[in-house]
Amino acid sequence: MRNTIFIITAAAFVSFMMPAARAGSFTPQVFATGSAIGATSPDSVTFGDGSVWVSYQNGADSTGASGSSTVARYSLSGAVMHTWTIAGNVDGLKVDPSTGLVWALQNNDGNSALTVINPTTNGTTGYTYGSSYTNVANRGFDDVVFTAGKVYLSETNPAAASDPVILQLTSGLSSPLAVAPILSAGAVTDPDSLKLSPTGDLVLTGEADQLLVFVHNAGTGGQSTTTLALHNSTGGAITGLPDDTVWASDTGGFFFVADTGANTVYRIIATGLTVGSSFIDVGAVFGSLDLGTGDVTPILTGVSPHGVDFVSFANAPEPGSLYFVLSGVLLCGGLARLKRRSGK
Repeated sequence: MRNTIFIITAAAFVSFMMPAARAGSFTPQVFATGSAIGATSPDSVTFGDGSVWVSYQNGADSTGASGSSTVARYSLSGAVMHTWTIAGNVDGLKVDPSTGLVWALQNNDGNSALTVINPTTNGTTGYTYGSSYTNVANRGFDDVVFTAGKVYLSETNPAAASDPVILQLTSGLSSPLAVAPILSAGAVTDPDSLKLSPTGDLVLTGEADQLLVFVHNAGTGGQSTTTLALHNSTGGAITGLPDDTVWASDTGGFFFVADTGANTVYRIIATGLTVGSSFIDVGAVFGSLDLGTGDVTPILTGVSPHGVDFVSFANAPEPGSLYFVLSGVLLCGGLARLKRRSGK
């Protein structure tokens, strides 16, 4: 009975959200709400250790002056597995694929710190930054990328073109954390999310700039950058600020989208995808991104989508298999009824 409700609810939610008709198929449904755990303002979403992790900012001050955030761990079915209260504003949340540890970046606009969650013991360890982080007004770390044994961080609110916007962690995971710049402000004035593309590029979101910065061969002598200005589906100016960018690693899977203003996390069942295709949150829209033109075509319209992650059916076998099995059963049943009606 529970599995049948899953399909019916998803189908009903499609008409409510009215996703755009595209080559792929997208079926949104509510995955989790902040109200269920007494939290508000979901922001970052990440997947790891077979779980979906969400940071709820709860109105905490982004410089750490007051308040605390809630980090929640969910099963793929949406059951709450554990929650943590972390001081300050957790704006960046990522799972280190090499260790399984969950990094919660605190206070993106000043007095940045780091709390690391051990998903096996549920214990937490706090880390502070050393003097290589210039803790001036409004500057802090927003997001993190793990790649090829290196850790990169995006830093917010540069005041000058020489201010760093992407830095590499040079100390390893020990206090005081030390960082060194690899990219300074220039093309981007409002750095935010930092992602890793399928080709190994660092991808930095320029929110107010309404563009993406691609960093090729990051941290090497051959490092270079290109930018992609974002547009609406007809090539005109986009409405709202961009946030997370993700890529489909398979032809089918789930997009988990945190809608901050709606206090809701959506799960979008996606099939018929092109491997390597790109998707992004912009303003009130979660949509597909044309990496050639920068055009964003809406898939889901919410209040204010922010964090997003993609999980392939291969990495989420139970929900994915359930969806296809039940879809197949319903399809076979429909065909059987048509056959009986036609007398064949």
